[in-house]
Amino acid sequence: MSQSGKLMPNIDQQSTKMLNLTVLQRIDPFIEEILITAAHVTFYEFNIDSNQWSRKDVEGSLFVVKRNAQPRFQFIVMNRRNTDNLVENLLGDFEYEVQVPYLLYRNAAQEVNGMWFYNSRECQDVANLFSRILNAYSKVPAKPKVSASKSEFEELEAVPSMSVIEGPLEPPATASPTTNAPEDSSFVNFFSAAMNLGTNAPDGTNSIQPYHSICCRPIYPVARYPKPTQIKHPRPT
Repeated sequence: MSQSGKLMPNIDQQSTKMLNLTVLQRIDPFIEEILITAAHVTFYEFNIDSNQWSRKDVEGSLFVVKRNAQPRFQFIVMNRRNTDNLVENLLGDFEYEVQVPYLLYRNAAQEVNGMWFYNSRECQDVANLFSRILNAYSKVPAKPKVSASKSEFEELEAVPSMSVIEGPLEPPATASPTTNAPEDSSFVNFFSAAMNLGTNAPDGTNSIQPYHSICCRPIYPVARYPKPTQIKHPRPT
């Protein structure tokens, strides 16, 4: 109890994780575990026809989950801006590129999206987990048996949630302030070289980040990007 006499909630990280898992299982009963959490991400989409980035109406907490059905791994964003949550499958053909605090990816529908992470460490941790998952897919035979496929992911069974948000993931009644996200112009400037999808770096080599050097090729040439320190991000109020 606080000095004001009001009861203060005392929810430890494990309890919060279980509460989050319960909420996610209402959306998808096949989810069995939260592997990692990012407290806040903001999404952008790239229009190949117009060669322009635009902000998606998606931001909120990101959860990488393990399921007991196919697809085995997904990431879910509990959208705070509307009722449409974002769900992406983490399959063997999933491509991504990292330049902290940004993570770009191309999904199975060939859509190119960008995520901005408020916490740079969470960006690194999520990318690292993506690498482990996709590397596990690369070890599975072309036509695996169900039991064999499951055994390939045994090493991922004990992956802890490296960053758990302080509160439950139920989205608030109103949209969260946009001050947590970078200015749209900053994001566009940061990825101004995004027109050259799948090209090599100027030195003729594929510029691949260490998080996914084993499992996939980069979407964009990282060597052409300005350094993250050149971009100023507003601090939350």
